[in-house]
Amino acid sequence: MRLKPKSISPARRLALDVLRRIEAENAFATLALDHALERRPLSAEDRALATELVYGCVRWRRKLDFALAAHSHRPLDRLDLSILRILRLGAYQLLFLDRVPAYAAVDEGTEMAAQLRGRRVAAFVNGVLRGLSSTRDRIEWPDPAVDPVRALGILHSYPDWMVEWWIKLFGRERAEAFMQASNRPAPIWVRANTVRIAPDGLRELLAASGLRVEPSALVPGAARVEQLSEVRAFSAHEAGLFHIQEAAAQAVCHLLDVRPGQKVLDACAAPGGKTATLAELMQDQGEILAADVHPARLALVRKLMERLGLNCVRTQVADLSQPGTEDLGRFEAILLDAPCSALGVLRRHPESKWRTAPDDVQRLARIQRELLDRLCRMLVPGGRMVYSVCTFTDEEGPEQIRAFLADHPEMELDDPRQGKRMPWHALLDAGGALRTWPDAHDMDAFFAVRLRRKG
Repeated sequence: MRLKPKSISPARRLALDVLRRIEAENAFATLALDHALERRPLSAEDRALATELVYGCVRWRRKLDFALAAHSHRPLDRLDLSILRILRLGAYQLLFLDRVPAYAAVDEGTEMAAQLRGRRVAAFVNGVLRGLSSTRDRIEWPDPAVDPVRALGILHSYPDWMVEWWIKLFGRERAEAFMQASNRPAPIWVRANTVRIAPDGLRELLAASGLRVEPSALVPGAARVEQLSEVRAFSAHEAGLFHIQEAAAQAVCHLLDVRPGQKVLDACAAPGGKTATLAELMQDQGEILAADVHPARLALVRKLMERLGLNCVRTQVADLSQPGTEDLGRFEAILLDAPCSALGVLRRHPESKWRTAPDDVQRLARIQRELLDRLCRMLVPGGRMVYSVCTFTDEEGPEQIRAFLADHPEMELDDPRQGKRMPWHALLDAGGALRTWPDAHDMDAFFAVRLRRKG
């Protein structure tokens, strides 16, 4: 007699499918999860669980694998990835989610394996998860005193090369604090569309809808939202009264100091958050050219501008690292939010832990330099350019700017502190560069400087 398959919770089924897309299709966790949640309506509780499972399994992958390996008679790297994903899903619930009963994590993992690969494989999954369940309170984690890099890499779930580099850069104590902060879920920051509503009005509106809203003391217009439910589901979002944008990214836009009526270029503009903030700071007066090399992602910019009702933005598909960029015209202000190693946004994109390699830093630094060299020629005399990256490597930050200025005597650093004192000036370092950190500011790690064309 064939047994009827047991049901699997919608949250776990969705999480497993998203994890497959992240690994098999190289998808971004945020986009893959958002796409799945749009297609499959879930209760608020199941949406929260699915989100927790996806980010948890990606974020803590190395630690989960260490715990699982002790109970698998086969090396994990020889397992079919579909089975390894199920094991990680079960292990995350056993190690990190006290609210999930151990039997539920084991039983549903076993059933997922049975439906996917049959009862024989299901028995293997059951044995591994049951073994972990029975020993999870006495796992022998590696000792940092013996091998600090490997031990911290496993305990905090990072590749060895990142741990080794961060210890050299920060020292061990700060490196651990940074890793811990980068493993915490990122806060949700929003920005009022000041063309339609004042920041105080938006905060009152969101608070009346049941959200806890806290304005930033450092970034004017930014507000942190404690997400009691899906922010995008609120009518204020549909009405274009705000957009979601990290506080450090908002600070980068303030750094450019745009004014109404200016002609501005937002290079590498997609998906459009900084474009929107610039347009709002300009009171939707003037012209912003939002350029990006990816047509599909540029469509996201147009969609966002339409929702927010911002009319001063036009879009252009363009590879600004190639010859011919000067044909786009001359600008009073340019924002170059350059492609980078993205090590400062691991809270939001934990999959980058496992995709980024040391060689990527040098490769991306070359692309950044090409963009800087071409875009600086598009500034009018006295025009400003902000160079920003959501990372903190010297090669993509201070060293990049030193080398650029050495080769471009027509350009100079433009210290924002020479003008009116602003709250976000507290985020500037001694040289006038904007530096934000997850452990120090609970913001993504950004490096940004403002440059000026002499004349």
